[in-house]
Amino acid sequence: MDQEKVMEYQMIEKQIQQLSQTLQSIESNAEEINKIIKSLDDFKNLKKGDKILVPVANGIFAEATLENVDKLKVNVGNHIVVDKNVEGAKKIIEVQLKDLEQYKEETVQYYEQMYEKIQELQHDLMKKEAGSKKEN
Repeated sequence: MDQEKVMEYQMIEKQIQQLSQTLQSIESNAEEINKIIKSLDDFKNLKKGDKILVPVANGIFAEATLENVDKLKVNVGNHIVVDKNVEGAKKIIEVQLKDLEQYKEETVQYYEQMYEKIQELQHDLMKKEAGSKKEN
């Protein structure tokens, strides 16, 4: 019985660690999405003929001149790219952020459940340990 509780405790402890890492990843993704939203807001202020830096690869940029500020090319998944205006692109990104926030809420709830469970197990194990010390 005690062995089972110890194993359950260890399993839940691992789950809590994984959930903590997942929450960190969610936070990082949310920060990136918010940066994209800010960039789209900044893009609205650009005009035809403005010079911009276009990423070619990580840390490598090309200078370009804007020809069309009304359309953006947006990857909607599965290698499909569609034309969207800035607001349309922003809406897609905001939906992603909303989905991510929902996932975060669910993850936090599960984390809290696991944390409560591990607290209960820890309490039970400490009680049994105290009881066995009294017997000795």
